[in-house]
Amino acid sequence: MGLISMRYMLKKAQDGKYGVGAFNIVDENSTYAVIKAGEELKTPVIIQTSVKTVKLYGARPISAWTRALAESSPVSIALHLDHCKDIDILRECVESGWTDVMFDGSSLSFEENITKTKEAVSIAHPKGAGVEGELGAIVGVEDDIHVKEQDLHLANPEQSEQFVKETGIDVFAPAIGTAHGIYKGEPKIAFDLLSEIAKRTGIPIAIHGGTGLSKEVFHRCISLGGVKVNISTQIKHVYRDSYVKYFADNPDDYEPGKIIKYVHEQLRETVKDFIRMFGSDGKA
Repeated sequence: MGLISMRYMLKKAQDGKYGVGAFNIVDENSTYAVIKAGEELKTPVIIQTSVKTVKLYGARPISAWTRALAESSPVSIALHLDHCKDIDILRECVESGWTDVMFDGSSLSFEENITKTKEAVSIAHPKGAGVEGELGAIVGVEDDIHVKEQDLHLANPEQSEQFVKETGIDVFAPAIGTAHGIYKGEPKIAFDLLSEIAKRTGIPIAIHGGTGLSKEVFHRCISLGGVKVNISTQIKHVYRDSYVKYFADNPDDYEPGKIIKYVHEQLRETVKDFIRMFGSDGKA
């Protein structure tokens, strides 16, 4: 089928009241695991990359292996750049075939965020790529972006509406109380705020900090418009822990193929669990 922009799959998710998982991959094997999970459950999936991952492999190699895997896949697959603050890297990804990119101007003033996000849109839209923008500060750690708890400020509904209208973004990531990384204590999600922002903006909402949220919280966020659900930390933990467990159970095994297959299987099952939780199985 090949790659398509996530804005198309998210519009369907918006209408159907289900969530689409955006999974942060770390290499070709994890990319393949996400796609295979999507194929098994007949669901659209978003392959999401951090700026760190782009810097590690290069934009073109990531695009090449993702496109190669997507070409023979029967499900809808998007390739999205997550939390990018660097316009040059964003432009490189768009030119290398990313279907979607996120410009994260949340650390800028409201006016600067609008200006820079509009620039990102002017780069992406002519190439057919969608754009995600962010407003407010989402706590935790994402790549090298650190937001202290005391610095948290939730997105403002009026500003959110203005931001979406003026920038022309396709997906909106407002700060609603979720956090990147592992939650310490019970997350306090501003569901009323999410509902109001979704109604005011009318576009798909991205829920960042999905790892660690309960099934009930996921379902409520999705029902209120949070149809793009980011999963990053859990992928990293399963990736690392799978290697550790395999070598602990097989200390004398030096066959790379067996190791790679085991890690792939663990990642694939993890992704499938999230897909079922989001209600997107069978929606391809």
